[in-house]
Amino acid sequence: MKIGETRKEYKTRKIIINSDCPILTFKNWYKKAEKKVSEPNAFNLATSSGKYVSSRMMLLKDYGETFIFFTNFHSRKGVELFNNSKSSMNFWWKEIQQQIRIDGVVKKIQKEESKAYFYSRPKSSQIGAFLSNQSRKINSYEELIKKYKLLIKKYKNDIVPYPKNWGGYELTPYRIEFWQGGSYRLHQRVEFIKARTKWQMKKLAP
Repeated sequence: MKIGETRKEYKTRKIIINSDCPILTFKNWYKKAEKKVSEPNAFNLATSSGKYVSSRMMLLKDYGETFIFFTNFHSRKGVELFNNSKSSMNFWWKEIQQQIRIDGVVKKIQKEESKAYFYSRPKSSQIGAFLSNQSRKINSYEELIKKYKLLIKKYKNDIVPYPKNWGGYELTPYRIEFWQGGSYRLHQRVEFIKARTKWQMKKLAP
């Protein structure tokens, strides 16, 4: 079968939107996704160096008026966010035929918040973050595993040092789009644009 012949037919479902607040709509959609999607907090994060664009899968850790995630500040995305704070998140929930795109401006959260989350993680995850010089060249994966096992022993009964190159970011949205799959490729799209302190909503053609 050719790639172009691979096609998923969608069933038209009523798109449920809170006309005043996209954050509330996100909350309602997310609650539904939690019941039917294996990893509803997984999203694609797109960043740009100004010359090139890159993207990768991430995990959302909290949301409200902003959307929070954690990573290595020296990674490719961390460097790109340092030089260009505009970014885009994309949630794709195949099981319920929904997609949410969020464009916004990213900044680091307070160090105390990052540390609190770091020490709430399993020690194995703490050591993984402490060890990894993300996006940098390594000699071999086996060498990395060896270092990891040594650190597991070293900090078995001790506190893992908080890595200065690791922490949280929050994305403050200025655009949010909700997408609901529909029959005949007539998908439903609703866009919210932040105009100063208020959100403006409009429907978009599929």
